[in-house]
Amino acid sequence: MSLPVVTVLMPVHNGAEHLLAALDSVVAQDFADFELLVVDDGSDDDTPEILAGYDDPRLRVLRLERTGLIGALNRGLDEARGELIARLDADDAMLPGRLGRQVEQFRRDPRLVACGADYLLFGAAEGVVRTPRSDADCRAHLVFGSPIAHPAVMLRAGALRAGGVRYRADYPHAEDFKLFSELAEVGTLANLAEPGLRYRVHAGQISQLEAGPQRAMHLRICAENLAARGITMSVEKLERLLWPCGGGLLAALRYALRSLPEVVLLGWRSNRAAGVRQALIVGRERLRALLSRSGAAS
Repeated sequence: MSLPVVTVLMPVHNGAEHLLAALDSVVAQDFADFELLVVDDGSDDDTPEILAGYDDPRLRVLRLERTGLIGALNRGLDEARGELIARLDADDAMLPGRLGRQVEQFRRDPRLVACGADYLLFGAAEGVVRTPRSDADCRAHLVFGSPIAHPAVMLRAGALRAGGVRYRADYPHAEDFKLFSELAEVGTLANLAEPGLRYRVHAGQISQLEAGPQRAMHLRICAENLAARGITMSVEKLERLLWPCGGGLLAALRYALRSLPEVVLLGWRSNRAAGVRQALIVGRERLRALLSRSGAAS
């Protein structure tokens, strides 16, 4: 039996509510040379029954005792048989054509190690999220946050193994951001210039339940990525620049006059023109967030 080109890696823990839609979105892809590896991380809802009853020969289920997301992801990396590994979460859905377009990107660029995509928000929020396109812009974005949406990414398995890159247990809630930061030392990064994922926004996701710890870990990685470029900055100052407090017009004006110039300068110092481009994007997002909130800055 020949090995698949792609392993679609989907960890799940008690994901019965949305699992079927996620599975169907993978099976419906026009690129068919894949295995769908679902790592069931100790589910005690209807997840095992849904997986047992799903009729597609490309589905492979690995059942674990509860180990946590990072452990499940790393076990999936170990078990993946494809030369490329595409991620998807069990509460999201692939958009048609995503796998094929990402495979094309890897075929065109032998140095490419991670390729994501724009994504559509649905559920509790709606909208389109754009991601950095080029390797230069993705690298520049690493000092401000993750340049790639984890459930939209495709990875080159050989690069992970050759570089010893894994999901790091000491970076919980930001293990993907740390992984992309390490992969940037191995090869190039990119994103498709079109949506490849429907990203479900709901109260039960990690970014909602663990918002504080996740932000702290993101700031830690940003500081580490800056240090790798010879720039020392405290996590406290980074938080002021990247996650300003308060809301309303006054807070937005204060940020625009005091903090945004520092963000732009930081982009220039770290990555020159590409850094400035990403700094302006980040600054615009923060201004919009401040204006969307009510109340005075704290």
